[in-house]
Amino acid sequence: MVPFRSCLLLLAAANAAAAFATDELIAISAEQAGKAGIAAAALADMKATGGIRLPAQVVVPPSRIEVITAPLPAMVAAVRIGHGETVKKGQVLARLQGAPLLELQREFAQARSQASLAIENLRRDESLYADGIIPQGRLSATRAAERQAALALAEKSQSLRLAGLAEPGAQAALASGADIRAPFDGVVLEASAQPGQRVDAMTPLFKLGRISPLWVEIQATPAQAAGIAVGDEVKVPGCPSGGRVTVIAPQVDAHDQSLRLRAELPYRVACVRPNQFVQVDVQPAETGSSDAWRVPAGALTRHLSRTWAFVEVPGGFRPVAVQVLEESAQSSRVAMPVDASARIAVKGIATLKGVWLGLGAAEQ
Repeated sequence: MVPFRSCLLLLAAANAAAAFATDELIAISAEQAGKAGIAAAALADMKATGGIRLPAQVVVPPSRIEVITAPLPAMVAAVRIGHGETVKKGQVLARLQGAPLLELQREFAQARSQASLAIENLRRDESLYADGIIPQGRLSATRAAERQAALALAEKSQSLRLAGLAEPGAQAALASGADIRAPFDGVVLEASAQPGQRVDAMTPLFKLGRISPLWVEIQATPAQAAGIAVGDEVKVPGCPSGGRVTVIAPQVDAHDQSLRLRAELPYRVACVRPNQFVQVDVQPAETGSSDAWRVPAGALTRHLSRTWAFVEVPGGFRPVAVQVLEESAQSSRVAMPVDASARIAVKGIATLKGVWLGLGAAEQ
């Protein structure tokens, strides 16, 4: 059982903690502050200018990526391009060989012959029907057969194009291999095809991407993202121009509790590359008029799961809760609901906190 005196102490501590959460006055005279090493500085000199620096990764938009697959079961005879290389539309990426490629060309030739025969039959039956020799039903059946033959030929012709094969001539020999070509100008993001590899139909061989424009996926804490809005400017160090924030995710990441922001870089330059990790500067549009300040890291203290600064007032200091927008080893960018003419303590923070929590008093 907890002794009565211990209960009183616990109750007093709880009441004190509740009281400390309020903006109460820490009574300290100027003489006491000087002896305790407490110094204050003007908040106006700490106005936050410039953007918030955040980690990010350069990615290719999904709508600008295309996967090149094997059209038929075959063997990769040769690979002409590698990961990270730039390709032009129509450039050969790889060459495939295999019996299914020969079979496809044979099936196309057969479908072409059937289509030609169906056209001849239709012309003959149309003539016979005009002379009253055959009934309407036979002509309709002949027309249906011609349409089916034309569709089968179109199917085989499309299959040849997908396989990278040309339509064989009436007397031409069948091609033993097929070239896989780039469908557009871009960059090889992935190259999984290897010479000698046997692949099935629809096996991914290459992943190509158009690298203009690019996306920058930005990682921010909820506090940092609170001051950012769609349309804010994003600058990438080393790049000639920046982009704009286009998306702010409505939910936090389940793994690290961060928010994802997206910016679009509407240019193609060598300053960034897909999958590259970078640091970006996000410039909130309202930075000039907001209560954002960049204060020394030592000017802040933490208590009751919140961050506090001590504002100088007549008769001492007053603790004020602040919102940390950005942190570094030297300084922190914070939002503070105080007037720009205020002064905050930048030295002797431990002493002020001790007096605030009732752990001691300023030197008399």
